[in-house]
Amino acid sequence: MKWMPIRVPERLFWGAALLPILYYAVTLIRYAWNMPYMDDYPVLVEFLNQWPGASWTARLDSLLEQNNFHRVVWVKALALLNVGVTGTISFTFLQWVGNIALLLTAWLLYRASSSISRWAFLPALFLIFQFQSWNNAFWSMAAVSNLWAPAWALLAFWLAGRPGSRSLWMSVCVGLVTLLTNGNGIIVLPLLCVHHFTNSLGQQAERARQKNWSIGSTSYQLVVLTLIALHLYFQGYHNPSGPALSSLLAPEKLLHLLALDTAFLGAMFYHPSVAWLSQVVGGVTIVWTGYLILTRYDRQNPTLFWFLIFLHLTGLMLAVNRIEKGTELMYASRYRNITALMLATTWLTLADVARLARFRWQTALTSLALVGSVAIWGVSNYTYAGKIIRFRELKQTDQFLWQQAGIIRGCAPTLQPAEALNLLRSNQLFSPAELTIRELFSKPVAVTMPPTGSPTIDAVIDLQQTVGSYRIISGWAKIRGRKANFNDTYVGVRTTTGWQFYTTLFHQRLDLTDSVNEKDTGFTAILPAETTGKPIGVLVRSGGVVGFVGL
Repeated sequence: MKWMPIRVPERLFWGAALLPILYYAVTLIRYAWNMPYMDDYPVLVEFLNQWPGASWTARLDSLLEQNNFHRVVWVKALALLNVGVTGTISFTFLQWVGNIALLLTAWLLYRASSSISRWAFLPALFLIFQFQSWNNAFWSMAAVSNLWAPAWALLAFWLAGRPGSRSLWMSVCVGLVTLLTNGNGIIVLPLLCVHHFTNSLGQQAERARQKNWSIGSTSYQLVVLTLIALHLYFQGYHNPSGPALSSLLAPEKLLHLLALDTAFLGAMFYHPSVAWLSQVVGGVTIVWTGYLILTRYDRQNPTLFWFLIFLHLTGLMLAVNRIEKGTELMYASRYRNITALMLATTWLTLADVARLARFRWQTALTSLALVGSVAIWGVSNYTYAGKIIRFRELKQTDQFLWQQAGIIRGCAPTLQPAEALNLLRSNQLFSPAELTIRELFSKPVAVTMPPTGSPTIDAVIDLQQTVGSYRIISGWAKIRGRKANFNDTYVGVRTTTGWQFYTTLFHQRLDLTDSVNEKDTGFTAILPAETTGKPIGVLVRSGGVVGFVGL
């Protein structure tokens, strides 16, 4: 067969399509790190410690155990598979498998939007493969749970839209998997019931009369299965959020619920100086979805329609769970994959509606969407690159402190993370590569001392020890009155010629009383041993504010 060269426009399309995917993959491979973080300890480390000596009944209970709002059987099953095949758990493996869900999601969205041009699909790729959701990408449990739940949901709706009862029951099986992947999986089976019911009503009257029993029987079976699955899911369930749903009926609660929901839906446009913008964008997406409901877009493209409804209901569930909190919690990185998918799906439905309406300016609309999505992609990757580096650094510091001092900072101390990880290692189920001091030691830097009267620094040094030819100093520091968020911290050593500052490793301090506002204050410096005994100080830079304190 003679090879035919690809035309330039097609090369351009595939180059543009692969750009966000390849950048995402390279970044993931470069910065993924084989250490657990926060909820990885109670969900995975404790689970693997209990599994070998437990009875089969206890094993089933631990698989189905409620973790916060979720039952995360899928991530635990992957951990068992990893241990079964390799003999050890690799948290980087879980990060990679979790992110594969984005490829499945992108492929299914591409198949579901085949009626629009390929160029109109490109904005969806730039929205999906960007790092506003960096926390999900590099946090093992979050990668598997938060990224796979919408992927399973989309697969379920795609299968349900295909002809034949076999596809329907395959979609139900996928819906059950979604139920055991993340908390928002509870809405997939009910949506499949509504999907099937509305699809049955839309059939021709004659066909409905001829197969009335078949349609009614299938609907009945689907509803019964859904009720049984949800009953088992909520058996023994407790509500971590506290307030009863009845408390949401107060007018002020409903208004706050709307504020939380719109803030979440527009989180990709959030900036402190224009905080209202995210809520405006979120409100517009709600209005658009209402239009799709009124115009029965589910008859045109049921996959995109029901997936969009799923994403909106996910945001509403989160708003209900955070009803006692402020809108600032709705902007967390681990939630923004849903926001990105919601915006991508909203755009695909808009492009499809424009096609159906024979909108004259489709090319201009697609160009505008592509420019906007590329801008979001570029700004997001640039803005959050530093946080990705810091996230790897906090895992490295956790590993280093665990190896050198038996301390882990990236988890609440009540969960005894160091002891749990020691047990996992003693059972030969966790064998990370050893970190050497030479890989992490602090580097001397030139830093300008802030003037007298600069903001006050709160700082505590709670670990000092000498290891070989190095001096380890670890603690926390922050500028008083300012919320810490990945600050730059330097440790200074007073010499005969003045202060010599050194870089520090960033890590979190989830052991502090106000861990919500102070978790990002941790630092560790690895200094030359000749600095031992010399006075030290800490300089903190938070945005444009700098402070220094001698210790």
